[in-house]
Amino acid sequence: MPKKETLYVVEGFAFYSEAEAEQAKKECEGIKYIKEKADMSKPDVMLQIYNRMIKEKMFVTSVGYAFLYDLQEYLRINPYIKDEHILPIEIIHPSIQESLREEKQKHHAQLREVKQKSVKKSMTDSELMKKYKFSLVMNLILIISVVCMFLISATSGHPTILNYEKTIINRYSAWEQELTEREAALREAENR
Repeated sequence: MPKKETLYVVEGFAFYSEAEAEQAKKECEGIKYIKEKADMSKPDVMLQIYNRMIKEKMFVTSVGYAFLYDLQEYLRINPYIKDEHILPIEIIHPSIQESLREEKQKHHAQLREVKQKSVKKSMTDSELMKKYKFSLVMNLILIISVVCMFLISATSGHPTILNYEKTIINRYSAWEQELTEREAALREAENR
């Protein structure tokens, strides 16, 4: 009768070694921490976190690989993240690599469908360029209109909010000078 091996179960994964099971538990805690602290609604931030975890080889058990794979799929589905920016997951155990490869092939088919749908929904580059050019032309027209209004206002003879104080001061200065001249003329006439 063959000896029955002890299985250590962590997050639905069975491990034959207690050390590997302990490593998986540590990875579970790390995953929980990342999920609590990271903002999953920002794909660019998640891409940086994901790539850093891959480069530092933070996960080495099935639990960690499953998390990395889920995160990788989340990034691949996002149409604003390019596939070439997503680092591949390096697998240490060949048996795990094979199972993930099969799983990846299934998800690639699903991803292609999702990306095709999202690309159709999002605007094409030419449509965006047309809208950009239209917006640019409209902004230039508005800027030219505002500059023309300021020029007209500055060059007109009527007081406006821009030159009101200056116009009033000039007008009172002219009246004061005129009164001074008349007084001087009257005094001169009286003196004669």
